[in-house]
Amino acid sequence: MVASIPNDVFQFSTFSALKADFNQGQPSAGDLTSHGDHGIGTFEDGSLMILVDSRAYMISKDRKAAVAPSQARLPFAMVTIFQPRVRFEGLDSLSFDDLDQVLSQLSNTGHGGPNSVLPFKVGGKFAMVSLETENGGEAYHDVEGSIFGYIVPKWMSSISGPKYHCHFLSEEKKSTVSGRIGGRVLDFKGTGKPLLTLGKCGRFHLGFPQSKEWESIQLV
Repeated sequence: MVASIPNDVFQFSTFSALKADFNQGQPSAGDLTSHGDHGIGTFEDGSLMILVDSRAYMISKDRKAAVAPSQARLPFAMVTIFQPRVRFEGLDSLSFDDLDQVLSQLSNTGHGGPNSVLPFKVGGKFAMVSLETENGGEAYHDVEGSIFGYIVPKWMSSISGPKYHCHFLSEEKKSTVSGRIGGRVLDFKGTGKPLLTLGKCGRFHLGFPQSKEWESIQLV
């Protein structure tokens, strides 16, 4: 097995396969921590996965989050040992537009840019988080939690997903929302000095499914 180093990304299958409804999982939730302590993914039943601080959570289609069964399998996963290289503290607010500005600044520092995969995490209070639903999106207000995911370069979109491919997990007992929630982030507004941390991927490892169903799907 290839040794893991911080911010290496271990990915199973591709985002284009997921969008083509390939749902045969190979790695299980219990396998994820052999490659990292943070990550995102999708389970066979369509539930989402977020791995935070070495614990995997399953997020149902109604956006309820709970600890994932260790045997639950994933047809798509991206996992890393997250070790931030840059930190942005004391921000008044934070959004995807602000991340665009951060990305342009990093291009001149060697810590990131438009051609690299950048794992990132936003922690703190959120005035608003919009989470993907089957019919679009649903906004949640005044929640506390974490967003984790990856800034994906355009040339890798069919492999790893959209530019900001990230999931949200609310904190327990720190939300006006009943129960713990999560989901794929469509938009957000961090407030009250959110903390933004970013790493930079140096090696990217892609694992392929080993089934006839994999060979039969049309990938783009």
